[in-house]
Amino acid sequence: MQNNEELKLALLIALIAMLMMAFFVISFVMYYQKRRFEEEKKINDIEKNYNRLLLDTALNSEETERRRIAQDLHDDIGTMLSLTKLSLNQLSKLVNASENEKQEQIMKKSQSLVEETILHVRRITRDLVPTTLERFGLLEAIEEFIDKLEEDNNLVISFHSNTVEFPRQGQKLELTLYRIMQELVNNAIKHASCSSIEISLEIENEMIGLRVTDNGIGFDPEKIKENNLAGLGLLGIESRLAIVNGTVQYEKPAKGTGSSACARIPVMPMSENKPEPLHPFRREKVNA
Repeated sequence: MQNNEELKLALLIALIAMLMMAFFVISFVMYYQKRRFEEEKKINDIEKNYNRLLLDTALNSEETERRRIAQDLHDDIGTMLSLTKLSLNQLSKLVNASENEKQEQIMKKSQSLVEETILHVRRITRDLVPTTLERFGLLEAIEEFIDKLEEDNNLVISFHSNTVEFPRQGQKLELTLYRIMQELVNNAIKHASCSSIEISLEIENEMIGLRVTDNGIGFDPEKIKENNLAGLGLLGIESRLAIVNGTVQYEKPAKGTGSSACARIPVMPMSENKPEPLHPFRREKVNA
């Protein structure tokens, strides 16, 4: 009888020991899995931040290069064209005095070509660096972009916002919205075969919404991305949005009803000590 009780007690102790060992093993496995999950999450966050930093650096380099080219166009090419224009004006007086009709026609043609070239240089410079955006804000910059686009294309472009005066945002956010608007409009013109485009800019509940809608045949963003060259624009939009935690949604409407793209970006508070943006036509001051 005593032996049976001792055997039961031994079995009970052994069972308790096994349960404790199982508990410790399970606890260790759970702890290990938790630590592993946390480490993987940390690594993913580091990779995500690193990729975002790479994108940010690449886009900043792109904008810096745009500014450099715009500045060179304005300071070098623009100055040379202006001097050429003055020289032609002086030469025109001599040609008019000679009363040679053929020479006069050639001179007028040359003056016209120089004037046209100067206008093209100015337009390219404005496209490279939207100075209106930095000086007056997003609404004025979009309206200027529309005016210039309607001059060169048979398009009807409308623009509206839910605020009369759109509040100024950080320089990076405003530039991101402007570049995305440019790319969406260009995509509508190139791929949707449209005759009218509607742009809307709204701010509500700490979110900014930019929508571009056209009346064309529509386009499939996935098919465009498959084309390495044509898809660079859409990939560029996604890259810019990734930096500011934004999203873009493309709608695939029925045939003949046009297309629509909507980008949403959270509002970013402006820094109180926001540095003055570099004017593309003014050399940086060098301290002696």
